[in-house]
Formats: sequence, structure tokens, C-alpha cells
Amino acid sequence: MKNLYAILILGFFLLSNSAHANKWGRVAGFEGLWNFSVGDDMKWAESAFDDSDWDKIFVPGYWDNYYSGYNGYAWYRKKFDVRSFPGEGPLMLMLGQIDDVDEVFINGVKVGQTGSFLPDFETAYNVERRYAIPDGLLKEKDNTIAIRVYDTAGPGGILQAEMLGIFFDNDVNLLSLDLSGKWKFSVFREKGISNVGFNDSDWAEINVPGTWESQGYDAYDGYAWYRKKFILPVELENQDLYLVLGRVDDYDKVYLNGELVGRTEYLDHYNRVDKWRAYQLYRVYKIPATNFRKFNELVVEVYDEQLDGGIYEGPIGLMTYNDAKILIERNVFDFWDNPIRGLMRIFDIY
Repeated sequence: MKNLYAILILGFFLLSNSAHANKWGRVAGFEGLWNFSVGDDMKWAESAFDDSDWDKIFVPGYWDNYYSGYNGYAWYRKKFDVRSFPGEGPLMLMLGQIDDVDEVFINGVKVGQTGSFLPDFETAYNVERRYAIPDGLLKEKDNTIAIRVYDTAGPGGILQAEMLGIFFDNDVNLLSLDLSGKWKFSVFREKGISNVGFNDSDWAEINVPGTWESQGYDAYDGYAWYRKKFILPVELENQDLYLVLGRVDDYDKVYLNGELVGRTEYLDHYNRVDKWRAYQLYRVYKIPATNFRKFNELVVEVYDEQLDGGIYEGPIGLMTYNDAKILIERNVFDFWDNPIRGLMRIFDIY
């Protein structure tokens, strides 16, 4: 394990944001003109709605450039095609920062929300929007994205975005076993919830990765539990592997076959827990071969402080040592202001 730390620390200062491009492959780009209307009508989320008489507005950019001083509700709509799908694995919608609150629909299906609308308004003007797109939702041609936005003061709209569009996570290709997709999910604490053999047959299902707000748990803050059963492939037996859970908002405890194998908090320069930064860290936990069985049960306890919650970004699954090292090298720029401690918290081993 120390050898991996040494490699990462030695190579850290040779890395740049060029790693960012290696992680994400673009499937559809959204820069440019969108159809736009002030006001609010939930019919505007429907893919068949005719918006041909709407105004045109450039994205990203303040809507105040077109509607000076306007505060309130407005909608963006755009048609798009997907020329090619990169293969299996989740797609991520990236929209940058939106002032103040947004709700996003693709082909009439809600895929994400950040912040809270009236009457329980909660701004999220400085939060980067990333939403996992459910499998099977996109078509090759004639897709529709509709974005409902509410702004209270100052500039409104889709303000800025380093990456704007739909992207495929190239890190998925590093997985030896992909565990993304449907997981069992509950927001109710139950006795023995992390034990092997726990009965979760009456639990709901949720897509991982993806925020729970985008899947019917609007404005929920607090504890939630994820469960996943999987069979370990023969070729991975007797190996020390890394369990990768992407990024989690905010804190997590991870159990494999009833044993605690990892947890993550963010520590600042003074070794204090910084509750506002844990959601940025990638979860990568070393799992000794002795922790695995032929049939395995994985449980993730998540606690969310505010805004979005859940296992919201991949990749999700098992990796070998070499692939885990590549994953961190691609994503280490996320910890630029405190890189070494950020890396140490990723590999939080029990």
C-alpha cells in the first residue's frame, strides 16, 4: 500500500487538468443556442411540446444579457442527437453552475434537481450540476432536454460550464467487475441492516450512480442505505481488489459480507473533519481476498448534510491495483488545494 502512495505522491506534481479529458468522452455537446421562455408550465417538460415560437438564448451565459433584471421561473429546451454510444456504462449530464435552482428532464423523464423551489426555497447557485442518465433513456435521434430554472436575484440561468453536455465516463473501462445499475435502497434504519442475509426484498430500487433526489426522494437529507448482491467471477478469486464507489454526498460507511471495510471523511490541514468537502472525494477501498466470498453482499450507509445526496458519480465496481492507480492519476486534480491528504482519505483501509 505504501508503494501506491509513493507512486501517487511522486507523480502528482507532473499531472495537470489534461487528465480531465482522459476521464470524460463527450457523447453530445450543448453549447450554443437554446429555445428559451420565461414563466413556468410543467407541460414544457414534455418532449412533444412545440417550442418553435420561443426565443433563442446562448448557453452558457446569463439570461440577464437578454432579459435585464428578470427574476423568477424560466425554461430552456433543446433537441439533440447521439451519434454513437460508447458502450455499456452510465452516461453523465453536465450543466455547470445554474442560478439558483434547476430541474432537468430528458425525453420527458426527470433526471436531476439541485436546490429547492418555492415554497421551501434553497439556492444552489454555486453547485456544479452532474446528473446520471438512466440506461435506455436516450435515442440515437430526436432527443429533448428541458431545464426548469428559478432565480431570486442577480444574474440567472445556466451561468458557466467547463464541460456542457452528455459524457461517458472512461473510468468505467478500468473496472474488472461493474456494479453500477439497480441497487436496493431504503431511508429507514433497521436492525441488522449491514448483516449477511438481511431481508431487503421489500426495499425500493435505485440507480447507482445517481442522486436520490433525481429518483423520487426530493429534498431528503439524512441517512440512507444501499445494498447490492454480486457473484465474484472466478478470475478475480484470491485477489486483493479495490472497491470503487465513485463519489458520495456526503459521508459513507461500507460493509462487505457484514464487515466494515471503509469509510470516508475529509480532513483539513489541521486534521479536523471538514464536512463540506467529503462529497468531492473518490471512494477507493482496498479489499483483501479474505473478505470476498463466492456470493457477496455489499452495504453502503450514506449520510447527506444538505442539497443532493447519494452515490452520485461513478465508476462503481471492483478494480485491480494497477487500474485503481490509473483512476487516481486521472482524478487527482480534484484535490489540488490539498492533494496529499485528499489521497490519503481515499484509501481509508480497515
